[in-house]
Amino acid sequence: MGKKRSYRIAEVAIRVDDLERASAFYQEVLGFGFHHSEPGVIFLEVGPLDSPLGEVGHPQLFALFGRGNKTDASLSTFDHIAFEIQSELYAQELARFKAMDMVIHERAWPESLPWDGRSFFLRDPEGNVVEIIAANLLAAD
Repeated sequence: MGKKRSYRIAEVAIRVDDLERASAFYQEVLGFGFHHSEPGVIFLEVGPLDSPLGEVGHPQLFALFGRGNKTDASLSTFDHIAFEIQSELYAQELARFKAMDMVIHERAWPESLPWDGRSFFLRDPEGNVVEIIAANLLAAD
């Protein structure tokens, strides 16, 4: 087994058939707070993220995407899970995954959000999208 790394769950995103019904369930039954919405997607806040990413304003998020919704891959992806890594490990981890030809997309997150970060995306062996995200505490590499 490889070197143990410290990852935190920053976001989980799933597709749903009835966006409003699913949102109501997660808010009313589980108590998740409304964070923001965009056409075809609702972001709910699960709780604070006790980490560098949390310190720059990113809460732990649960995103619901309408099943028929199409999205711009540069903005987000369906059915993914985001793991936070320490900012100082970002370049090293990006290089490690690129060396395995696993990186499918890179993204910086300052444009329209109240927090600043950077991510890269890859697929697990089953084809699920995994996002590796870090707070932008260091100058971009």
